[in-house]
Amino acid sequence: MPEVVLAEAYRHHRQQVNLALRRPGMYGRDEAGPRLLMEALAVVDNRLADWTAECDGLRSRGAFTATGVAGAFVALVPEQVRQTAAAAVYAQIAHRLGWLDLDHALPAESYHRLAAEVQDWTGQDRTLAEVVDAFGPPSLWIGGSNRLYPKSLCYTTATGEDLVCFHLDGAAIPQQGEQEQHSVDGEPALLAVGHRPGRFLDSFSFTPQGRRRQPADEPCDSTPPRI
Repeated sequence: MPEVVLAEAYRHHRQQVNLALRRPGMYGRDEAGPRLLMEALAVVDNRLADWTAECDGLRSRGAFTATGVAGAFVALVPEQVRQTAAAAVYAQIAHRLGWLDLDHALPAESYHRLAAEVQDWTGQDRTLAEVVDAFGPPSLWIGGSNRLYPKSLCYTTATGEDLVCFHLDGAAIPQQGEQEQHSVDGEPALLAVGHRPGRFLDSFSFTPQGRRRQPADEPCDSTPPRI
């Protein structure tokens, strides 16, 4: 394949991956769109072995189940939050493989301050406005800007550090029978922050509201699938 054609194919696939990670809902109701686009980019970029290794890493951490990455969130966050949360996991892979185009890269000092503070910071309920006020504009905003819909805000540096991902529910009107509000003062509510390496279920810190709203009656499906 001529180099100019290969370069154009790489540019196109990379652009599509970045769009899909930011707005996963526009590529279907599950995570198949972003995942397939990333695998295609891996082929074009001659990184298929690296992509396969990353997928194996998801399985070994318990971050990929028979229903995908979203399935690993079943016991952690409400259903409506799982698509953007799953996109954040794929964004982590894209960042490690050098494919993620950041909107805003944190200076190393700011990133390390965030990483050091975030566990204690989630000790009380937080809103979207408080996340941005505390840590600035995110490196990657997943989901739309409409406050009624879930979103994930991810922070990292330009040099490949792991993403710290804030998972928020939208400021939605509670469904019939729900006792807990989805928002605080009409703002999207922070539920969980993914910021630790290691076993997937142990990699999050939760706000009080995030713990209250964990779907405890839906155990995580740990069936080892093939990606």
